[in-house]
Amino acid sequence: MSEVRVGTCSWSDKNLLSSGWYPPQARDAASRLKFYARHFDTVEIDSSFYAIPSEPVLYQWVSRTPPDFIFNIKSFGLFTHHAVSPKVLPVKFQEDTAGKRIRLQDLTKEQRRTLWDIFYERVMILHRMGRLGYLLFQFPSTFVYSKAGLEYIRRLAVLCRPIKAAVEIRHNSWMETSAKEKLLELLREENMAYVVVDEPKLLWTVPFEPHVTATWAVVLRFHGRNSAAWMKKGVSVAERFAYRYDLAELRTFAEEAVRLAGSSERVYVMFNNCYRDYAVKNALQMKGLLGLGRELSSGEQKALDLDESL
Repeated sequence: MSEVRVGTCSWSDKNLLSSGWYPPQARDAASRLKFYARHFDTVEIDSSFYAIPSEPVLYQWVSRTPPDFIFNIKSFGLFTHHAVSPKVLPVKFQEDTAGKRIRLQDLTKEQRRTLWDIFYERVMILHRMGRLGYLLFQFPSTFVYSKAGLEYIRRLAVLCRPIKAAVEIRHNSWMETSAKEKLLELLREENMAYVVVDEPKLLWTVPFEPHVTATWAVVLRFHGRNSAAWMKKGVSVAERFAYRYDLAELRTFAEEAVRLAGSSERVYVMFNNCYRDYAVKNALQMKGLLGLGRELSSGEQKALDLDESL
């Protein structure tokens, strides 16, 4: 069976920090990452979506984790058609922005390429050190199916090489028969991973459909099933992910992960229900179901069992 890695989509989320999961002695970023790495062998970097990480920060992350620990990095938001604050861009790019949020189309072709080159070189630091799993391109729900969208994904595949890339689609227009066939064909041609998501079942969301499109990995991401929060306007990001999977749900996904492990070199099982300690608790339960990692102490197991009964 292929290797299965289980982790969460953040280790420094404010909700997690205030949940009490980290012990009192884990007071700073370094000690928290070290503590996280005692429990998991992979994590997804979410902060890179908001700003391109600096070189020193990347080296610090590597130095604080074991040699076999894998980082997955989320693409800078501009490259997935999200708006970003001008404050996170190089100073020379901030001219004439009037403080407004910036989108990719607001930049010149030269500026776009310069920004991509900066981001790419930062990601390559992890790649060269053998510490990179995948680069995630998570598109917004406004990114609906189109030929231009397909070609944009193809262009990203070319720009990424030799980095392993994963693509998460968030609008179900991509899942209509013809569109889905074209998307999956493109991903297979470029050896990009289709990200299999579990999320609320709404009119526009994408169903949980495991598709293996890359030889190197299958990526499963769990956003929770808080339909009410996803449909409500003005809720915080944390509230959208306020969902704790129960054991019955996790068992079903564990069985799916084992099945998929026979189709690719590695399976990533990543929890993005980053509300309080829901993601880490679910990830620990998933590891237990898969028989991965160290044995939990009686106290830790009791805590998980108690949580499950609430």
